[in-house]
Amino acid sequence: MRFLALPTIACAASLFCACAPVWAQGSVVPPPAGGPSVQEMINAPPSAGATRADPEVAADAPKNAAPEQGPHVTVDFRIDGLDEPMLTNAYNWLGYVAEDQRGRLDESRLKALHEAAPKSIEKALQPFGYYEPVIRAELRGGPVDYFARYHVTPGDPVRWSAIDLRVEGDGAALQALLLRDAPHVGRRIVHADYAAFKNRTLDRLHSAGYLDARLVKAELQVDVAAHSAVAFLQVDTGPHWRFGAVRFAGTRVIREDVLRRYVRIVPGESFDPQKLLDTQFALTDLDYFSDVEVTPERDAADGDAIPVVITLGKKHARRDDFGVGYGTDTGARVSAGTEFRRINESGDKLRVAVRASEKISGASSEYRIPIGVTPGEFLSFTASGEQDELSYGTSHDYRLGTALNRTLGSWKRIYYLRFHRSIFDFTAGDSRAVSVLTPGISLFRQWLDDPANTRRGLSIFLDTHGAQQGVLSDASFVQFHGLAKVALPLFRASRLLGRVEFGANAVKGFDQLPPDERFFAGGDQSVRGYGYQSIGAGLDGNGGVIGGRYLNVFSLEFETPVKGAWGAAVFGDAGGVGDSPLPQLQYGVGVGARYRAPFGSVQIDLAHPLEQGQPVVRLHLGVRVGL
Repeated sequence: MRFLALPTIACAASLFCACAPVWAQGSVVPPPAGGPSVQEMINAPPSAGATRADPEVAADAPKNAAPEQGPHVTVDFRIDGLDEPMLTNAYNWLGYVAEDQRGRLDESRLKALHEAAPKSIEKALQPFGYYEPVIRAELRGGPVDYFARYHVTPGDPVRWSAIDLRVEGDGAALQALLLRDAPHVGRRIVHADYAAFKNRTLDRLHSAGYLDARLVKAELQVDVAAHSAVAFLQVDTGPHWRFGAVRFAGTRVIREDVLRRYVRIVPGESFDPQKLLDTQFALTDLDYFSDVEVTPERDAADGDAIPVVITLGKKHARRDDFGVGYGTDTGARVSAGTEFRRINESGDKLRVAVRASEKISGASSEYRIPIGVTPGEFLSFTASGEQDELSYGTSHDYRLGTALNRTLGSWKRIYYLRFHRSIFDFTAGDSRAVSVLTPGISLFRQWLDDPANTRRGLSIFLDTHGAQQGVLSDASFVQFHGLAKVALPLFRASRLLGRVEFGANAVKGFDQLPPDERFFAGGDQSVRGYGYQSIGAGLDGNGGVIGGRYLNVFSLEFETPVKGAWGAAVFGDAGGVGDSPLPQLQYGVGVGARYRAPFGSVQIDLAHPLEQGQPVVRLHLGVRVGL
C-alpha cells in the first residue's frame, strides 16, 4: 500500500489589545471598570512602625465641601506613566466622575479634587506594592473647560521579606505544604495575591477534611523605608473529618450497585466538599433522575465520620421528540423520536427515530448499556436504513453496528464495528450494490466556554476505519478523516470562527466504494455557495458528482452583534475534492444574519460562489450549536 501525503494547514490567530490612557471628551468620562476593589484587596490591621494600605471609601477630597457656587465646569484628565491594572485603579480613585454625576463640579470643587488627586493616586498604587510614587500634577485652562494631567513615576516597589504561617490543630503537619502556595520572598507584593493565598490556604484545608479551619490572625506589616513586607498568619485547622457511610433515598428505579459506580465518595477518606459536587454531577448526567441531592449529615456523625445521604427524584422514563424544519442541505423535514431512559433496573436505554425530508429520509434505533464509572461510557448496538436523493444520484443504505464508547481524560473514544450495505445509482439505469465491514476508531475532544453560543473554544474530531475485500466486504480501503473548529473572542462580544477539514482514502477500485465512504464538499457545513455534496473529483456519464479520494476544506468567519439577539457575519470558504492530496479548491464568500437563541445560533447566509456556471447567490439556512 502506498503512503498517503496529507496536507496540513496551521491556523494562527493573534489578538492585540492595548489599554491606552483615556481622554474625557466634552465632560468627565468614567474610568474603565475592572479588577477587585481596593477595599477587597486590603484587609489587614496596621502595626507599630508599619504603613497600612487601607484606602477610604471615597477619594481624598474635602468631605464638607460647600454647595456648588459657580457655574458647572468640565475637565479632560489624563494619567501618564502607569500600565494596567494600576492605571484603571488610579482612574477609579479620582473623584471627578462622581462629582460630575452629582452636578457639583464647579471651579472650586474641581481645584479641591485636583489637589487631592496625587494622594488618591498614591493610595491606588499601594495594592500593587508601590508606596512611594512621585506624582507631578498639572491643571490648565478655565474658566469653564479645564485640562488635568498627572505624570506618575511608581518608584521602587515593596517586596516580600517573609511569610510567617503558623498552623495549629490536627492539621499542623500540613504547614510546609501550605507554604508552597505563599508569595515568593523577594517578589513585589500584590495585595490581591496575598488575599488569594489566604483563601487557598483555607480551601486546601477544607478539601483535606478540616471543615472548621479558620484564620485566627492575618496581619500584613509594610516597612516603606526598607521596601519590605511581612505577613503574619495563624490558622486553626480544628478536627479532621472523614466520609462515613453513603446511603440512597428517594426513587429506586436503578439498582444500587449500578449507581454506586458513579459515586465519588469513599467511606474512610478525608471529607472533601468537592467530592459531594462530583457525585451530584455524575448522577445527574446519567439522565435517570429529575434531581439529585447529596447531603452530608454532620449532626449524625459517628466520631469523625460524617454520613452522606443521596436523595434521587423520579423522572419520566420516556421522552418523545417531534420536529419540523427546513435546511438547505436537506430541504423541508419532519422528525420524530422516542427515548426510553431506563428500560430495566440496569439503566439500559433505547432510542428509535424516523426522519423524512426532501433529500434524506430514514429510520434508526440504538440500544445502550452503561459501563464503566463515567457518565457517557456505554456499549451500543445500532441499526438504520436511509434513502438519499443527492447530487450524485440515489442511494439506499442499510447499517448494523456496535460501538464501545469510553473516556480517556478529556478525550472521548469510540471503538466500532459497522456493516454497511449500499445500493446506489450514479448512472441512470445502472444500480450497484456494495457491502463493507468496517472496524474503526474515533477520537473527539472539545473545550467550550459556552456549550450553546461559544466565544472561546476548540473542538477536534479524528476518525480512521477500513475494510478488507473478502471479509464481508466488496472493497479494500483505509480512510482517515479529521475536523478541527476554533472560536476566538474579539471586541464587543464579536468572535472569529475557523474550520479545517481534511480526509484521505487509500483504496483499490474506487468505483466499488459506496457513496458514504467517498469524499464530497459543498453545503451549509462545508463550502457555502455550492449545493450539498455538489463538489467532487469528477462527474459520471449522467452528470452526477462521483466524489473523490481526498478532501480539503477551510473556512474563516467573523461574527459581531448588531442589536439585541441579532448579529451579522462575513465569511469565506474554500474546499476541494480530488484524486490527489492537494485537490483544486472552490471558493465561496458571503454575508449572513445571526440570531442568538438559548439553544445556539440561527444562521441565514447569502453566499456567492467564485466559479463560473454557478448561481450568483445561494441561500443557506441552519443552526450552529457551540462550534
